[in-house]
Amino acid sequence: MIDKNQFGILAVAFVWFTTHFGGGFASGVQVVQFFVSYGWYAVFLPVLSIAIVTAVLYYAWNFAAVYCTFDYREWGNKYFKPFEALFSNAYEAMYILILLIASAVAFATGGTVMQQILGTPYVTNTVIVAVCIFFLTIFGADLVRKAASTMAVIIIAGMLVIYVGNLIVNFPKLLAVLKEAPAPSSFLDALWASLKYAGFQSCAMGAYIAVADALKSREDAKKASIWGFIVNAGVLWLATAGILLHYPAILTEKVPVLYVAAHGGGGAVGTAIVSLLIFLAVVSTGVSLIFGGARRIVGLWGKMKGSTVAGDRKVNVVASLIYVLITWGVALFGLIPLIAKGYGYLGVLSFPLLIVPVLLIGVMRSGKWGKEL
Repeated sequence: MIDKNQFGILAVAFVWFTTHFGGGFASGVQVVQFFVSYGWYAVFLPVLSIAIVTAVLYYAWNFAAVYCTFDYREWGNKYFKPFEALFSNAYEAMYILILLIASAVAFATGGTVMQQILGTPYVTNTVIVAVCIFFLTIFGADLVRKAASTMAVIIIAGMLVIYVGNLIVNFPKLLAVLKEAPAPSSFLDALWASLKYAGFQSCAMGAYIAVADALKSREDAKKASIWGFIVNAGVLWLATAGILLHYPAILTEKVPVLYVAAHGGGGAVGTAIVSLLIFLAVVSTGVSLIFGGARRIVGLWGKMKGSTVAGDRKVNVVASLIYVLITWGVALFGLIPLIAKGYGYLGVLSFPLLIVPVLLIGVMRSGKWGKEL
């Protein structure tokens, strides 16, 4: 029997997973772009990427638990002190950018998937997705964690059905790829791609800080990091291996996971599972990112009007509505390509402006947290 505290720890790890498991991951496009396209290096580099993100989140959650900083801006101002003017502002810009593009893509992808499955109008579908995301973000961190936990269980089960069955049916092909297929790029190119993946995944840190109020101690932060690593690295590796065994034919597929489902004995059932996974992926990512952004607005408003306002449900509703409408508008009016130009640099910029400072500060100062700031 899992007690309430342990469930909270697992739920925080699941928020990380469901945010990570966006449309790009669910469709297999990101898996091909950052790992499989580099050949057999994909066997181990996904684990390295998640290990880096895990280290970042361990220190982020550790600090948040000690100082009760669950608004990413408040967290950054205290964590990066006395260099908050640079690093906290830089992170806010990165988080807003990833929130805009990832949430807008969620609306666009969800609308397209529903159109293909149900035949309903695209715009109507995006409104349905927007309403789902809105209502899952306005009732606080506890509902976000519960929703993430439910979706995580469904997603993991679906991934196991698609990829484990695929590996069992086609395992000799994977061995052949590892044994015979030469890597098309150098190890350094493959390593750089995996580092960029870790970079832009770390940019979603604000969404994970927003639900970290379930972590009551350093030990809780450690457990959430370990569970998060197991789930994220395990599922990412499973997806990578399942796609890699179809290398190099898979490289030209627009939706690699559909190719995997079709060649893994899933048939129509496999296609239906894939569609469900993609829909859950886009909703879960939008919920986490928008909730993290809304918590920032709520915290700012609370400071301006008094501490009691920070917990006002009305403020949270308005904050969530603002982000939902903005990101829905980005998707509806075709602004995704414009914003995506900046999105492509996040993986690179996050290393000097986020990952390195978070890790350095964590290593050098974590022993003093709770004693001084």
